[in-house]
Amino acid sequence: CSAAARMPWLLCPLLLLSRIPPPAAEFTPASPPLSPVDRAFSLGRHLLFDVAEHEQVNKQRRALMFYLDLAMQLDRVLVLPRVRLLRRSASSRVSFESAAEYVPWADLFNISRLGRAHAVVGLDEYVAQHGGVSLLLRRCQTGGPAAEVAFSGLASPPLPAARTSCASQPGLQYQPAVLRKEHAATPSIAFAESVDQLGAQRVAPLRPHVRFVDRTYDEAAAFVRGAFAGKPFLALHWRRTDFHAVRRSHEWALQSAADLIKHARHAMRRHGLAGVYLATDSDDPAEMAEVQRALRFARVRQKGGGSLRDRAETANLEIAICASATRFLGTR
Repeated sequence: CSAAARMPWLLCPLLLLSRIPPPAAEFTPASPPLSPVDRAFSLGRHLLFDVAEHEQVNKQRRALMFYLDLAMQLDRVLVLPRVRLLRRSASSRVSFESAAEYVPWADLFNISRLGRAHAVVGLDEYVAQHGGVSLLLRRCQTGGPAAEVAFSGLASPPLPAARTSCASQPGLQYQPAVLRKEHAATPSIAFAESVDQLGAQRVAPLRPHVRFVDRTYDEAAAFVRGAFAGKPFLALHWRRTDFHAVRRSHEWALQSAADLIKHARHAMRRHGLAGVYLATDSDDPAEMAEVQRALRFARVRQKGGGSLRDRAETANLEIAICASATRFLGTR
């Protein structure tokens, strides 16, 4: 109080107190934003899909990436269908036996890895909690009463659907903005009989999250070490059986044994490759012997006793081996 001599002594402390700033208002820090995974779970809405009955495991995996991408855009929990395992008919190269086997997605694919990218639940868990689906979108001409409609989800028995609608082309699965606007309050949406796939650019960021179980890659790495001893190698995918019927008119789709040998030798010379891995469904002993004499290729043995589950695991193993090759040539 510089003016203490001119004012009562009691006023000096009051003057000092008046210069102390008032206490700051209480501050409660905002809660951190939810991760995309937690946000989808908190909203509690689900997206389900199944695939056309003729689609094999690799196409089912591609369909999953399509609906994973859609679930991310819609903030919906993706329900993982069971994997349908098919056996090709003994009487036809292009059809399958009616009896199929089903295994949980987690038996063949890494669910932990997938769950870090987006909210997912298994079909069994979903059924236990919800029983059926709210809206089923099918490929059909006209809608039918709910009592006549069921959603497979690659499961048996099929799940009941409260309401159904026929999917127009290209379908609501390609219109996420419409789904968000018109069906934001719909608890669960299911797409049936899917043949949907993403383009390469949209698949690329999802592929690291959609992986086989770890043992598949461990077995692939062990095979490559034993077969090629660290040397660069060429992987070939040579599709034969059903292509003789469904791709006969497609230019370059049907490659003979001589064609395969020519392409392989050219790639090996060009890139300095020391070995060949061959993935094929050829059942022709003569052409297989011709290719073996020329290329001395390596192949994995069929896992187990040849059950549908063993065949699926072997196919996944071959995909992992081909993915680790220095160069790859494949039928398309």
